[in-house]
Amino acid sequence: MNDNPPSCLVILAGGQSRRMGQEKATIQLDGKRLIDRAIVRYEPTVDRIWLSSASDFGTGLEIITDDPDAPGGPVGAIFTIAAHLPILCPEATGFVTIPVDAPFAPGDLISRLSAVSGCSVAQGPKRLHPVFGYWRCDIVNSVRGTHEVGERSPSLHWLVRQCDAQIVTWHDEKAFMNINTPEDLAAAEAHM
Repeated sequence: MNDNPPSCLVILAGGQSRRMGQEKATIQLDGKRLIDRAIVRYEPTVDRIWLSSASDFGTGLEIITDDPDAPGGPVGAIFTIAAHLPILCPEATGFVTIPVDAPFAPGDLISRLSAVSGCSVAQGPKRLHPVFGYWRCDIVNSVRGTHEVGERSPSLHWLVRQCDAQIVTWHDEKAFMNINTPEDLAAAEAHM
């Protein structure tokens, strides 16, 4: 057994960006694309980074596209990553997910979420933020077996319950700000 498995990050960038009207990964915030902000912020703290997306957005990172039989949304991405990570990085036991549209995520996110023995998700003072999570492949793969192909896409909150994920709390709700609309982008620019 490996006492120090590699630290793996997957940036979730496969959403449809309907409310934003353009691809979120390529949105500029203070002159830098959101995808590039995420990579620069976390690259020094992880061993490997992948994108859960159909495109690498010119980053050169490997992409993991959702399995055709996976449910839609972030749960489908997490199911797909958990199934493929043992092949892509056999020494890894799990991975952290972050959304591409959260430019102020905490710098200690990966270390704190990964310190838990099972799965874990982030929580701010106001609510749970399960898209920021650490997902053990063995646990997620066993949960995937309980979800029927073709069944309605489950929510991240469902996955948190099924994985018995532990909650890791931060005291700054703004750290989990997502940019989903042009108004959110204006608020993020003001926050800069």
